[in-house]
Amino acid sequence: MDWCAELSYFIRIGMAGVCGILIGMERQHRTKSAGIRTHFMVSIATALMMIISKYGFLDVAGMDGLSCDVSRVAAGIISGVGILSGGLILIGKQGYVSGITTASGVWVTIAIGMALGAGLYSLGIGTTVIVLVAQVVFHSRLSIFREQTRAMLVFKTEKGSYEGLLQKLEAYGAKVHSVKWDYKNENYCQMKCQAYFPDSCSRRQIMEFVSGCENVDSVELIG
Repeated sequence: MDWCAELSYFIRIGMAGVCGILIGMERQHRTKSAGIRTHFMVSIATALMMIISKYGFLDVAGMDGLSCDVSRVAAGIISGVGILSGGLILIGKQGYVSGITTASGVWVTIAIGMALGAGLYSLGIGTTVIVLVAQVVFHSRLSIFREQTRAMLVFKTEKGSYEGLLQKLEAYGAKVHSVKWDYKNENYCQMKCQAYFPDSCSRRQIMEFVSGCENVDSVELIG
């Protein structure tokens, strides 16, 4: 047994774990479903599988009459990404899709683990730095990176008086989509609508505006 080679494998797995922890800390800080433990386990597992793919078949690779493709293990890692990442993507009752960024974060963590497992240290560490910097920048308050805030609004109103509510939302700069009416009785109905507020509006400003509207039954801020 080549103890120097074995030690280098453990170093690769350890470096992959550290990179996974760093990415997981950023995700957990933002209260995402996949945090430190998930990214850590994914990164070290991927590094281990990559080491097996690259070095685990050296003793049988040269045997007569035996044909083996050592890259098939690495290809299997990519196939498993879809199963793991797909479980992190959720579709809500209103059709809202969440978890895509978290799933893609796990995906890039797997790629980093593969790079470190293959011995591409600068590539794996450099990609980790890029991911962390990108997450910080994209979540900054710079207007170019701000996204519109979605809100699910529910109003109780009289029949025919919903036009005033829609006009008030549009005057504030909100874009109204997916309006739905649910008639409770002959005089009143419940109106549900999805509104996109300008990226210049903070959540506090949106809540202050909505609280000033009449007949508000419930508010849910999505993004």
